[in-house]
Amino acid sequence: MTENEAARREARCRAVKAAVSDIRAIERDHGVTPDGLARIKQCLLDLAAQADLFPAEDFPPPEGDVDFPANIYRIAEDDDHRFALYVQSARGALDTPAHNHTTWAVIAGIRGDELNRFYERTADGGVAETGRHVVRQGSAVAFLPDELHSIHVAGDDRVVNFHMYGLALDHLHTREYYRADDHSWRNFPAQQDIIDARGA
Repeated sequence: MTENEAARREARCRAVKAAVSDIRAIERDHGVTPDGLARIKQCLLDLAAQADLFPAEDFPPPEGDVDFPANIYRIAEDDDHRFALYVQSARGALDTPAHNHTTWAVIAGIRGDELNRFYERTADGGVAETGRHVVRQGSAVAFLPDELHSIHVAGDDRVVNFHMYGLALDHLHTREYYRADDHSWRNFPAQQDIIDARGA
C-alpha cells in the first residue's frame, strides 16, 4: 500500500464514521419520517461529494460472467446490525424488480447513473409506476420501510453509489418483490456475498 493509499483509507474511515454518527443522531431526533430521511439523504450527499475518497479502483465490480453484475461493499455497520452503509459497484445491465426494504433506505450517487423507478401497490395486487429519478453524483433517493422501487443500470454504464439501510441487508428476511410474469409477490431473500470493507 502506498503512502497516498494509506492516507486516503484513513480519511475515508474518518469521513464514514462522522457521517454515520450524524445519521444515528438524525434518526434518534427526527425518527423514521420523511423529514428524518431528508436529513439522512443530505448527510449521504455530503459524503458522496468527497468522491476522491471512494475511487473506482478501491471498489471494483465483479469480473466475468456473473448473475448479479455488482459488488456490495460494507463500509459501516453497528454491532446490532443497524445503520449499515454500503458502496455498491455495478458494471451495467442491472435490473431489479419492484421491491420494498422493510427498513428505511437511502441511495446517493458517487459516479455513473442509476435509474430508480417508484411504485405503489394497486387494488388488484399489482404495482403501478408513480415516478422516476436518476441517482448520480449530487442526487439521492430515500424510502420509508414500505415504499417500493426498482433499480436499473444500462448495459454500458459503470455505477458506484452509496446504499444505506436502517438494518443490514443480510438481516432483511421479510422483503417482498413483485413478479410481473405471474402477478405475484415473492420473498426477496436477504443479500448474501457482501464484501466487508470496514476500515478499508
